[in-house]
Amino acid sequence: MNVAPHQGDPMSRRGGVSPSRTRVAAPSADTESRAVARATDLTVVLGEVYGISADVHTLRSGNAVVSLYHGLLAYTDGERFWWTGPRLSDSGAPALSSELTLPVAAEQLAKHYAILRGEPPRLADELMTDHAGPV
Repeated sequence: MNVAPHQGDPMSRRGGVSPSRTRVAAPSADTESRAVARATDLTVVLGEVYGISADVHTLRSGNAVVSLYHGLLAYTDGERFWWTGPRLSDSGAPALSSELTLPVAAEQLAKHYAILRGEPPRLADELMTDHAGPV
């Protein structure tokens, strides 16, 4: 069965789908809140254990991103974390890392943060002894 294209439809000449007819499902509030909660948990661990302050931002996809340092962003969908490290892979492409567990993700991100800052990673307790005097 042949159907003639509609006159005046800009997509009919190319055989594509009109953008107005394409629908992208919005993320559910539950997915978004899980991602934000997981990202917030990561920032708490980074701050309390490693002395790193980070920001959480919500993406249109429903995922959340944790901004640690210029060029170091960690993404989460509420279940896992992934990020691009500061060093290149053997092929010369950015090395993509991912982790399911919060403590391991925080530890690896702290190491990447230290590389970018040009200093060895330090625990928050060590930072406190450097900046806090005896009481």
